[in-house]
Amino acid sequence: MLDIEADAPLSPADAAHTDRLLALARSHGVDPTDLDEAVHDAASQYASAAYNSTDEGDELHDEAGRQAAAINNSGLDRQVAYLVVQAGPEETERVIRHAAA
Repeated sequence: MLDIEADAPLSPADAAHTDRLLALARSHGVDPTDLDEAVHDAASQYASAAYNSTDEGDELHDEAGRQAAAINNSGLDRQVAYLVVQAGPEETERVIRHAAA
């Protein structure tokens, strides 16, 4: 079964980036819905990279979409943490700044 967060534990460095980026998002009034698409994109990329050679591609992308929706429904804290681990802190900051614009 696909688990889009299984390979992405939050390291101490990632936790520090997440805290900083959460503060940035909140200071700019970013709403969790502003990050929905970025989370879905990261989950889709994860599914593609992890399972590109299987015949289960559509099913895996569907599952990744369901899990991304669960992350999005959990709020900004979980979204930012997921993006930091999957996309890196620099890309996550770019996404937050774009959402705030």
